[in-house]
Amino acid sequence: MSKSRRTKVHTYNRDSNQWRDHERSLIAEIPLQVMVNGEYLATLNRTPGNDFFLATGFLYYQGLIDCSEDILSHRLTAAEKELSLSPLTTDTIHFEIRKATPNLRPASAAAIWSLISPQSGKKLNPAFVLAPRLIAGLPEEMIKEQKLYMTTAGAHAVALINRDGRILHCEEDVGRTNALDKIVGYCITSRIEMNSLGALFSGRINLEMAVKIARAGFSLIFSISAPTATAVEILQAIGVTYAGSLKNGSFTLFNGSR
Repeated sequence: MSKSRRTKVHTYNRDSNQWRDHERSLIAEIPLQVMVNGEYLATLNRTPGNDFFLATGFLYYQGLIDCSEDILSHRLTAAEKELSLSPLTTDTIHFEIRKATPNLRPASAAAIWSLISPQSGKKLNPAFVLAPRLIAGLPEEMIKEQKLYMTTAGAHAVALINRDGRILHCEEDVGRTNALDKIVGYCITSRIEMNSLGALFSGRINLEMAVKIARAGFSLIFSISAPTATAVEILQAIGVTYAGSLKNGSFTLFNGSR
């Protein structure tokens, strides 16, 4: 299924005082129902692609799985996309997992934080050190991996950063939380220890993103945008080193030592 679609548009330019008729690509956004052990869990409005990673990361965030072995089976049912159908026609991914799921419903960020906050700081590895010049250059490295953003200008991204400051993997999606869930799902499926890696975010880190980061266990976080105050407090509480506002060769260190 395509991650973007072309549509006819009319663009106005103030300098020339002219209109231009052309086509441009827009990022796709299609609902994905997540079913667990035959029960409905949630609907994620996502960009198609790596749906298994997305749903796996979401199940991990919800505390329904802890590793890939907790997933017994999965299958994706894609709806036929015809022009005559509603834009909200929904795909479905079905999971069978080890954990029993009576009265299944998604937990809020606050509920998840109350469960993970007592022990979240204990599982973090000490944050590795990257040279400031290397950190300041991370946005330029990530944009090279953002194929969907370059096509549509409408995609968020999260990239894995190793101890050499190199990007190991990058995921894109219409939603910031979805991009993070895809990265987490990729790590779980690939059996990668997240507490030994850093993560770079194209967008703002807010409360829910910070709780997802706490659940994942990344020890070093970067974002191109500025965070919310609550997000910084959460990251401080779990001992995550965090640098944000990575723009124009500079950044702000919100948590951690210089």
